[in-house]
Amino acid sequence: MRKYETFFIVDPELPEEANSVLDAKIQSIVASNGGEVLTYVPWGKRKLAYAIGKRTRGLYVLMEYCGGPQLVAELERNLRIDERILKFITVLLEERFDPEKERERKAAQAAAFSEEEESSEKSSAEEMPEDVDEEGFEEEGKEEE
Repeated sequence: MRKYETFFIVDPELPEEANSVLDAKIQSIVASNGGEVLTYVPWGKRKLAYAIGKRTRGLYVLMEYCGGPQLVAELERNLRIDERILKFITVLLEERFDPEKERERKAAQAAAFSEEEESSEKSSAEEMPEDVDEEGFEEEGKEEE
């Protein structure tokens, strides 16, 4: 399997319902062609660098997925046909990609982050200097010269 990233710009004037239908359609194309969507992140509406079809704004979306080259061809064919998509670009991120290893890496990263967060909460409470009260202000009797 290969890991790809497709970045596309959607017509910003579509209602929210149409955007959710389009999101589901794009993700189902990936799934039906033997791929797996890893991340699907809408970046929101932003100003375009140049006008595309008399539009100066667009809804930016970034999708990472894994699959074969035939998946990319089918996805790009559908994006080209769909009038709601203004522009798109696909980039190959990794030639040999194992989605199972990626899931394990993300799970380990999330566990490490939660442990780090817990330890930082404990250490911040333990490392408070004695001359500072709980609100972060120095006590009146202990001034530095």
